[in-house]
Amino acid sequence: MAIVTNGMIAFFCFYAFFQLKDWNDTANYFWKRFFLFFGISTFLGMFGHGFFHYFGMYGKIPSWFFGSVSNAMAGLGMFHFENYSKKNKLNIFLVVFKSIVLFLLALFTLKFVFVAIDAIFTYIVYTGFYAQKIVKRGAEELKWMTLGVIIMLPSAFVFLFKLNLHKWLNKDDLSHLLILTGIIFFYSTLQRWGRKNALNING
Repeated sequence: MAIVTNGMIAFFCFYAFFQLKDWNDTANYFWKRFFLFFGISTFLGMFGHGFFHYFGMYGKIPSWFFGSVSNAMAGLGMFHFENYSKKNKLNIFLVVFKSIVLFLLALFTLKFVFVAIDAIFTYIVYTGFYAQKIVKRGAEELKWMTLGVIIMLPSAFVFLFKLNLHKWLNKDDLSHLLILTGIIFFYSTLQRWGRKNALNING
């Protein structure tokens, strides 16, 4: 089931990446790459789960790497909603730095929990709280992103507390389904943002 649910996320991410190609604003530049790298991460995750008995945790490292890159892309994307978000060099440095440090911790300890912490921090702080700040500044479209975070948030507790509901729906499977639902809302946000920008440019 972990192979199936990873595949579902990967398929949607690649779909979102190609569907967002029409929007060329700076925010979508980073968010398209979020979907691309997250898609690669979950695609490789299929093999990491499927061949776990052959490669162990080492087989999951490529997936972790691309997952960390996608986390950085999401954080960077939040600072590029023109006229609404505010960026500075320190914020951009911190977004990238945290992903690098947490990936290295995962690499040296062979524990996925550090990549999970990076994702949880990114989603809560940047696509959650910071998105709400942008909504208050007038970018109404980002309320859908915050809703996506709320839907995804239980996945952290499911994974960290190892809540296995059934052998065909364990902590990995349930977490993946919640994440998939959340990023669908991210995609919806970016489509709305892209259409708004296109109207402003053409209008």
